[in-house]
Amino acid sequence: MRFLGLSVEDWASLLGIIGTVCGGVFYLFRIIVIKPMNEQNRDLSNAVKSLTHEVHVNRENEDREHRAIDDKLHEHDIKIARHDEELKTLFKVDKDS
Repeated sequence: MRFLGLSVEDWASLLGIIGTVCGGVFYLFRIIVIKPMNEQNRDLSNAVKSLTHEVHVNRENEDREHRAIDDKLHEHDIKIARHDEELKTLFKVDKDS
């Protein structure tokens, strides 16, 4: 039996050769393109994790510093209010005298 001038055995051989070549091309594509991309993706993922950790640590440090500054600001507000009251008291004493 012949189809387009080739016998069944020729067609089977041709399909086998095409399948082997396609398999080789896909294998090479996987080795040349996919594997390096996976490695780079893994490296990028590790870098992002490291950067995320750094940002988290920096944010904790900044929060700690902001709390310390807020505490000092609150202390200064109290001192200013006390000084204002002391000044009012002094001027009141001077006016009464």
